[in-house]
Amino acid sequence: MLHPIHIPDYYIYDIYYNSYTSTLIIMVAGEIEPFDIVYIDTDDLKYKFNITIQTPQQNTYIYTLDVEYKSNIQLDINNSIINTNVNKYPMFNNEIIFSTMVKNEDNYIRQWINFHHNIGVSRFIIYDNVGVIDKLSWSSIETSSNLSELLKDYIANNIVTLIKWPYSKRLPKSGISGQVTQQNHSLYAFRNSKYIGFFDIDEYVNIQLGKMSIDNFFNKIIKENNIDIKLITGFSLYNKFFFNPNELQCDGDKFLRITDCDNDVTKNGRFKCFIIPKNVVTFRIHGVTR
Repeated sequence: MLHPIHIPDYYIYDIYYNSYTSTLIIMVAGEIEPFDIVYIDTDDLKYKFNITIQTPQQNTYIYTLDVEYKSNIQLDINNSIINTNVNKYPMFNNEIIFSTMVKNEDNYIRQWINFHHNIGVSRFIIYDNVGVIDKLSWSSIETSSNLSELLKDYIANNIVTLIKWPYSKRLPKSGISGQVTQQNHSLYAFRNSKYIGFFDIDEYVNIQLGKMSIDNFFNKIIKENNIDIKLITGFSLYNKFFFNPNELQCDGDKFLRITDCDNDVTKNGRFKCFIIPKNVVTFRIHGVTR
């Protein structure tokens, strides 16, 4: 399991480097007012981070600076000198990946991974939200979930990247900053991937075109509509709710055989997205914001 760099005094949720863009990135929950972060180089040269990237409602601040990678750096935050490590995540060049935050959903996650891996999602970035840190004491609240053990075969085969994400989904000021920060964390960490799908594990992609893969499905749409993918941020998939009125068995993957659902797609909201990360600045829950 990978662990983010957490600096609680400043609501810093991770510090990491993206080799694709040569960018040092600091993800901050928008719980406090923005503050200055200065990078101190080995020759005592100082470089101020850019903080022009913010999500709506200031759920998340994204600090960026173009520098060479170092595994350990020194920062000046509000005149406090902080020595810190820097994370570096795998590069999934031109791959279709999923990113999701989960909490105590052990009974459903393997089926979800298997289904979507079979239709062309090559990697799954799972943010494990168990053991959430109490926002007042910054102590960890333990749970019984054990995704490291449950998903160890996927992790060993590089299908799953498991990231510890012990941050509250909601905070008093910035609202759903835990999930918004998770989504934008993936957006910048895996920026060289082809598509990132932001889906929960109770949400399934239904292509309805036989055994077509997700990649072929999007290629078909692009060709038929003469789309220039440099000019779009991705694709939205609309929602239908499925239910089980006859109380059919739904353990394992049996629920996939239950076909009762709404007659129409959900009219307002609830759609989910596959984004083209290179074309997106910020994302929030159900859609691109910049």
